[in-house]
Amino acid sequence: MIIFYTILTFFLSGGFFLVLSPQFGDQPELKIREHYETLDNYSNGEFKNEESFILMTDEMSMTEFISGDSGRKKPENIIPLKVDFESFKNLSNDKIQIVWLGHSAFLLKIKEKIIMLDPMLGQYAAPVPLPMLKRYSSEIAISLEKIESIDLVIFSHDHYDHLDYKTIKQIRNMVKMFYVPLGLGSHLKSWGISEKAIVELNWNQVAINDDLKLVCLPSRHFSGRGPFDRNSTLWSSWAIISDLGKIYFSGDTGYGNHFKKIGKDYGPFDLALLDCGQYNDAWKYSHMIPEEGVQASSDLRAMQFMPIHWGAFTLSTHDWADPVKRAIKFAKKNQLDILTPEIGKIVTLGEKSEIDWWKKY
Repeated sequence: MIIFYTILTFFLSGGFFLVLSPQFGDQPELKIREHYETLDNYSNGEFKNEESFILMTDEMSMTEFISGDSGRKKPENIIPLKVDFESFKNLSNDKIQIVWLGHSAFLLKIKEKIIMLDPMLGQYAAPVPLPMLKRYSSEIAISLEKIESIDLVIFSHDHYDHLDYKTIKQIRNMVKMFYVPLGLGSHLKSWGISEKAIVELNWNQVAINDDLKLVCLPSRHFSGRGPFDRNSTLWSSWAIISDLGKIYFSGDTGYGNHFKKIGKDYGPFDLALLDCGQYNDAWKYSHMIPEEGVQASSDLRAMQFMPIHWGAFTLSTHDWADPVKRAIKFAKKNQLDILTPEIGKIVTLGEKSEIDWWKKY
């Protein structure tokens, strides 16, 4: 009986945690899900990829995946460069300014607008503080307390290493508008953000914010924050288009035919920010290896390519800096211009910045 009650208590506690913990967010309401059923990329209660998709292949055993082998080398403690927000917002309006905040998070300045992409600035890429999913550094490149206003925040999908509850709590009163793929607004509303401040888009839908054009585009991935909401919200990539230049942001994605179509319809891009970190054989359909990221840049007809989804967390089985090393090697082989700025460094669109900063760690 003691064992029975111990197991029962464990499951009840877990159930209450899933229901009551705000970091899990909320699923779209029934009437919204009924509308989704009329969409081409949604059926039987789930969003679907355009191409075949396997969440985990059998090319890597679970034992190999969870083992702490030497290939998963982590840096001791990355200290990012610090962005002075007041100085950043007063930079010239004649060119686009870009700051990588680590992993897939970015701060952009396009004319007078301040934009954040997937601003995951928390310490853990998980709903609970798991040591193996802790950020490499306790410091981040920008002090959120010093930010007065953010014009736009764009999210690619709802995984914990992209959509962070604690970060949202810190910035929600600063942000004028959130642009997200379908369903993700349910999480934001459950966290106290007004519905009027959220624009939800399906793939190939366009939003206009003054002279900015934001296009929600396909990616090859999946979504979900808990055990019962797999693919209940959409995942996406984005084109950010202005008269100063065009930026493509991949979010998380496996390689696929969508890159050539996006390149044809919206390219050429001045800069492609492309997922090529946290890869392994089991995740070949949901994340790109660096060589595929370089090929995707070519498909997109991008003038410059930047490898993202690395530099902050270890979520897979490779050395922490392997993504950038492999990306540089393959980009040079294919005569593609690659951008590798240090975390927190301000870069002007079109600037050459191939710096091997990771070697000091």
